[in-house]
Amino acid sequence: MRKFLLLTACSFLICSFSYAQKVSGIVKGSFVDSSSADGLSDATISVMTQKDSSLISFTLSSNSGYFEIKNLDTGAYVLLFSYQGYPNLKKQFSINAANPIMDFGKVKVVQDYQMLGEVIIKDEAPIKVKGDTIAFNAGAFKVLKPNATAEDLLKKLPGVQVERDGTVKAQGENVQKIYVDGKEFFGNDPKLATKNLTADMIDQVEVYDDMSDQAKFSGVDDGSRTKAINLKLKKDKNKGMFGRAMAGYGSDDRYQSSLNASYFKGATKVSVIARSNNTNNVGFSNNDMVGGFGGSSSGITKNWTAGVNYSDLWGKNLELTGSYFFNHTNNFNSNNSVRVTDYKTRAGADSTVKRLSQTGSGNLNDNHRINLRMIYTIDSMSSIIYSPRINFQNSSSIRKDSTLSFDIDETPYTVGDSWSNRENTGQGFSWSNDLTYRRKFHKRGRSFSVNLSNTYNTSDRDGLTMSRIGSFNNGVKASDQFINQKTLQENGTENYGVSVSYTEPIARDKVMEFNYAYNKNSNESDREVYEFNDANGKFDVKNLLQTNLFENGNESNRFGTNYRVVKKKYNYQLGMAVQRTTLQSNNLSKNTFIEQSYTNLFPTAIFRYQFARSKNLRFSYRGRTSQPGTSQLQETLDQSNALYWSKGNASLNQEYSNNMELNYNSFDMVKYRNFFFRFNFSNTMNRIVNNVITDTAVIRSITNLPFDEKIARGVQLTRPVNANGAYNFGGNINLGFPINMMEGGNFNTNTSFNSSRDVSYIDNLRNFTKNLSLGESLRLSYTYKEKLDAAIGASVNYNQVTNTFRKEQNSKYYTYSASADVSYIFPKNLVLATDLDYYTNTGLAAGYNQAYTLWNASISKLMLKNNRGELKLSVFDILKQNRSISRTFSENYIEDVQNSVVRQFFMLSFTYNLNRMGGNSGGGNNRGQGMGGGGRDFRMMQ
Repeated sequence: MRKFLLLTACSFLICSFSYAQKVSGIVKGSFVDSSSADGLSDATISVMTQKDSSLISFTLSSNSGYFEIKNLDTGAYVLLFSYQGYPNLKKQFSINAANPIMDFGKVKVVQDYQMLGEVIIKDEAPIKVKGDTIAFNAGAFKVLKPNATAEDLLKKLPGVQVERDGTVKAQGENVQKIYVDGKEFFGNDPKLATKNLTADMIDQVEVYDDMSDQAKFSGVDDGSRTKAINLKLKKDKNKGMFGRAMAGYGSDDRYQSSLNASYFKGATKVSVIARSNNTNNVGFSNNDMVGGFGGSSSGITKNWTAGVNYSDLWGKNLELTGSYFFNHTNNFNSNNSVRVTDYKTRAGADSTVKRLSQTGSGNLNDNHRINLRMIYTIDSMSSIIYSPRINFQNSSSIRKDSTLSFDIDETPYTVGDSWSNRENTGQGFSWSNDLTYRRKFHKRGRSFSVNLSNTYNTSDRDGLTMSRIGSFNNGVKASDQFINQKTLQENGTENYGVSVSYTEPIARDKVMEFNYAYNKNSNESDREVYEFNDANGKFDVKNLLQTNLFENGNESNRFGTNYRVVKKKYNYQLGMAVQRTTLQSNNLSKNTFIEQSYTNLFPTAIFRYQFARSKNLRFSYRGRTSQPGTSQLQETLDQSNALYWSKGNASLNQEYSNNMELNYNSFDMVKYRNFFFRFNFSNTMNRIVNNVITDTAVIRSITNLPFDEKIARGVQLTRPVNANGAYNFGGNINLGFPINMMEGGNFNTNTSFNSSRDVSYIDNLRNFTKNLSLGESLRLSYTYKEKLDAAIGASVNYNQVTNTFRKEQNSKYYTYSASADVSYIFPKNLVLATDLDYYTNTGLAAGYNQAYTLWNASISKLMLKNNRGELKLSVFDILKQNRSISRTFSENYIEDVQNSVVRQFFMLSFTYNLNRMGGNSGGGNNRGQGMGGGGRDFRMMQ
């Protein structure tokens, strides 16, 4: 921690020293109309350097036409006046120590005045708010680190967070899609874009709520919103070839290599990426796994990936985007855990068991993913969109567990010990199609569209389970139960859907939408379990209790209408839909058939108010249903985990939830301040929750096990049931603004909170679990010219868990973190960079309340023509303190887990940049990307 404070102090001493050397210059004046002498309000006043027209700062004039821009260094500048209906006007001036203030007084502007050689620039505000979209000008958020990625740029943006695993959050929500110039990039896998695109390619970052193609076309919100980011590339990146290649090798046989290359020529864009490493730098998301197996986010991972992304315009009518991506992962994890479980029966027998576990696991996974999107424009009024997706997967895994359990209520004594070995191999395939026809009519607002969709998924999995469960009586071993099984499981899902929408304008600012949707979903699960036969050494004794052939069907018809009104300052939408759903559950093995039918209403309401150009408020409400899944309905006992059994429930009903959200966005273009908040509330009726059974008598009655079959103490059975009473309320508030006394400094704070109540059953007794979470994070960043980039941050999170039934599990705990990132560019292109993260927590199990510091550093030399090459020596985990600790909650336990991590290593790497845009050979490190030429420094405004 002392090293952290020393590093922080040093970085800000540099900042203070740099600041002390500057002259705080001011330029001011007023712009008025030459005829009326009225002040011209909201005119854009920009200050640029005379040398290369680099944008230094800007502001908007007041109601009287007055403007003032502060904190200018000594130098020669150009003042540019820009106002709609008037020609651009520029004036030259200088700032120096003898004359730090330049006052132009009143400047009269004539509407028909024409100036030769005038300079025209676009409105390059650092942040723009347009409707629900927030656009960040990348040039206003410098990333000085050589070879910085899009991920590094996103870390600079107000309201955007990048977690340690690369997950991106915007305005408190996970970003699920990242587009590049409005098009899919490797099927919208966020990490493939953020970790493989370089920061100097990006001109703007747009954050918004993405809607379906149908909603974008008709203008009627259908509720399919997801948080998305669009990375708009610079115009000079639209022709030529660019990319980079990197290779590195280090201690402990650590290695990493990567390649990304792109060729752009007009509408033709081809990108290739490849990556290989054993440093846990995966670079993609696990959202393409088929069948729910073959993936792990903990431990140490070796990874190989490769892919190609293509987009083009074929002729005048066909727009095509497609990609192929392959990944191979080899993951190993060794973890230790402490789980405290409370057992309470109806008879009142209570006990608390502490379970110490050690686990070793390995996972191999190969995945092939193909995405395609075609838009065919029939004519100016109609078009067709077709989007097929294909995914193949092969995986294998092995897991070994050993567990020792103690009753800790009074005098501790052993109640159980167990071990298990599990092996699984599996294959998966998925194929989906989405076809949309849409047509607009000559009457504005009238449209028609129809969508056809289908999905086919299949997965096959073979597994071996060998385990032993030891039972104790008052601390003395009583018996051992052995399980040696082979499981063969096949799952298949088919889904077909059709939807139709028609919109009709009923006034200039009003429109009605009528829609219909039909959906049919079929699931089949065939599970066979065989016991090991000691007589012949084969798995040929069929376990009839755990063998099951199950079919599930879901068919729905939905009719709806929406009424939308669009005014100058506000718009709103009211809608209602009615849906008839039929569920069918057919257990062919047990010869049982269940059919359920429901009629539900789906109300919707959306309201949006535009206070000003950069201030808006949005409220939305939606009701929805969710049907139980195949595994939840399947009445089959799963004993693949020796201590944690599960069984489905064919009598489950569907869920119904209410969801409300309130959003506010504001940005002050003059003071460069941003403020937003988001609140959400939801509650669920007939929520599908777990009933955890620990009473051996109840387990026996539910599972129908023979009376003479031993059920060890500590075994628990989980079964889904419906329950009411669950809700969730949360939100976050974000504020960001410049530090006026620290030119180049920015401050950002984020406050988050969440209060939820979940419901569960423990031995058929209802239990409410309330979770309160409060968090506060602060971040201060500073950039000085093209030399220094520094940032410090701190956060604290408080968690409180209370149980109405399991009061023994009530707990409170804190987590604290602090971070520092500093990079400095010395003469002769030497770059020093370091980042430090400090973590500590309280309230966890003994041995898991640990404080540790993760400190990384690197020194690099830029070389070759135009700094295309970078030779870097880096060290990871300088203090050898890296670790991974987490806490989880369930219906009747609290568990603390520590996983494997990558420890300290040194690495020497070389990166080569290729940049041949527009036929020219450019430099490989355009650090501090901005407008015009080179890096730009937006100075803070009063």
